[in-house]
Amino acid sequence: MSLDDARADVRYARPELLVEPIWVQEHASDPNIVIIDCDGYEAFDTRGHIPGAVGLPVHPYFRDVETGEGVATAEQTETILRGLGVNQDSKVILYDSQGGLLASRVWWVLWYYGHENSALINGGWPAWIASRLPTTHDHPQVTPGNWTATEHEERIASCDLMLPGIQSGDTVALDVRSVEEWSGQKPAPNITNQQEGHIPGAIHVEWLEFVDWDNATRFKPAVAILRRLEQAGVPFDKRLVPY
Repeated sequence: MSLDDARADVRYARPELLVEPIWVQEHASDPNIVIIDCDGYEAFDTRGHIPGAVGLPVHPYFRDVETGEGVATAEQTETILRGLGVNQDSKVILYDSQGGLLASRVWWVLWYYGHENSALINGGWPAWIASRLPTTHDHPQVTPGNWTATEHEERIASCDLMLPGIQSGDTVALDVRSVEEWSGQKPAPNITNQQEGHIPGAIHVEWLEFVDWDNATRFKPAVAILRRLEQAGVPFDKRLVPY
């Protein structure tokens, strides 16, 4: 078998983190499923949304409400998610219209706070529309949930933890921002980024390259993503820290 033939069999390591629009439609009536529109409440209200979905009442970056930085506290996150009807045993389905940018952030917040049973709609809102599935402007009735946050600090790579690994070569930073941010040509559109440029030794692959923009913003096949990372020189035997 050739190397190309072997790579044709490459699959996502965790395929359960992506669900197709038709799967969501077929399971939307399951009381254990909570569908969250991550585009912001204005889009949820005016553009319409997936039937049964709830709109995120805060910015999807889930920053600390008081400081506007980092990630919302456990208490803040509990209040938000319980208000959306999320329970401990809920399967949370996330989507946006931005190529997964916003939904992925909400997924990460859920993961950081210990909720493992969540997934993104592959292609999000554009894929839902392309599949000609129904939409609505109705707001569902929500019963407050009982979800509890369990913080996993080890899921954030602080500078203090990263620096020794970068210096020793055991850790590699993967910069997924724009070329302009990477090169320092343009400041990041975020007040929390205090310096321009990138972490020394970081490898750059913009996150946009992982999305198939000609296929309703679905993620590219695993083999295509693998090839792009290999092309960029990503060492898979090292600890990778994306930012």
